[in-house]
Amino acid sequence: MTIASIGKPFTRVDGRAKVTGAARYAADFNQPDQLYAVIVSASVGLGRITDIMAAEVESMPGVKAVITHRNSPQLPYLPHKAVIDPAAGERLHVLQDEIVRFYGQPVAVVVADTLDDAEHAAAALRIQYDSSRPLVDPTDQLAERIAPSAGRADRSRGDADRALTEAAYKIDAVYEIARENHNPMEPHATIAAWEGERLILWSKTQYIANERAEIAAVFGLPVESVQV
Repeated sequence: MTIASIGKPFTRVDGRAKVTGAARYAADFNQPDQLYAVIVSASVGLGRITDIMAAEVESMPGVKAVITHRNSPQLPYLPHKAVIDPAAGERLHVLQDEIVRFYGQPVAVVVADTLDDAEHAAAALRIQYDSSRPLVDPTDQLAERIAPSAGRADRSRGDADRALTEAAYKIDAVYEIARENHNPMEPHATIAAWEGERLILWSKTQYIANERAEIAAVFGLPVESVQV
């Protein structure tokens, strides 16, 4: 949406479908004999996994597999960064080692016949951690003066020094804001299905080309064999 569009009435092409419940999202494209995967998230903010009691849930009804860093293949993640708004630092390689880097990090995936079975088993999976004290105050890390290596972090406009010098009043304050969530209507979900030699994905993504390239690289497939 451009600035010229603000305040003007526009008809959303998907508006009626959304308000009537007829809109279809990625999770609605169910496939025959579909299995369901539910992610298990880390319950500590920093540390390492010392034990995963996978055997306890592998025998639960409907469970087909419990995937962790212990049995997940080592996957070749792409080395490049995103083209738009690239993040600084190293990329997270999911289920590739025992290190927990943040609260909520995916540490296991439970696969089952139904969503209820997968969610039940995922909630029952016990994981032990050797936890460390996480850094949660950004001011504690500012002393390191880490310069982001991705993209340009500096933006300037006008003469700030002159404006501060000539200003009649100056306010020096620190502001804090709470965590914000844009509350999307669509849940986080992806459906994958094979059609011959082609992998088809229904995914909630804004970056179709990026996701296609990532999936192809991780699973060793030609890009033309992946459709998102």
